[in-house]
Amino acid sequence: LGPPPMWWGATLLVIGAVSGILGVLYALAQHDLKRLLAYHSVENIGIICLGLGLWLVGTAGRNPDLAALGILGGLLHVCNHAIFKSLLFLGAGAVKHGAHTLEIDRLGGLQKHMPHTAMTFLIGAAAICGLPPLNGFVSELLIYMGAFTAVTKATSNASLAVAGMMTLLALSVIGALAAACFTKVYGIVFLGSP
Repeated sequence: LGPPPMWWGATLLVIGAVSGILGVLYALAQHDLKRLLAYHSVENIGIICLGLGLWLVGTAGRNPDLAALGILGGLLHVCNHAIFKSLLFLGAGAVKHGAHTLEIDRLGGLQKHMPHTAMTFLIGAAAICGLPPLNGFVSELLIYMGAFTAVTKATSNASLAVAGMMTLLALSVIGALAAACFTKVYGIVFLGSP
């Protein structure tokens, strides 16, 4: 079929940026732990769309490095999201079983009573925030590298530079808000006052 049109990739990049930013903003406003995790799925699907959008932009712009980094980052993030989100939902289930509620405002100090759950939830939270050396970091790093490739190799194609800058901006905002959200959640649920 030949290379796809550039607007396919641009559309996926816009969808990914909007989905990622709105998903994490909605997650920040939640008071129910499982609902918060569900909105972070919307955010992570946005990150996956950013990777797939870079792949299509790279394919349309005949930039195989960008295409490879985009598709690898996007597909690896699909697998990584399945792993760390399962860990977080299992932790939320353990919290529900132990505390009989998922209302974040009614939880606190669970690290003393549930140390294993606290540790595994912390690992999942660090992974979803993209912190090294965990799996979320690797897939987001590939997407970042693709975005940097789009910006640095866009001398002949301005649309590549726009795609790269948009991806960098969206990933930065998503990452910062996700870190703030999980810092709040872990601090309240596991470290806060009972």
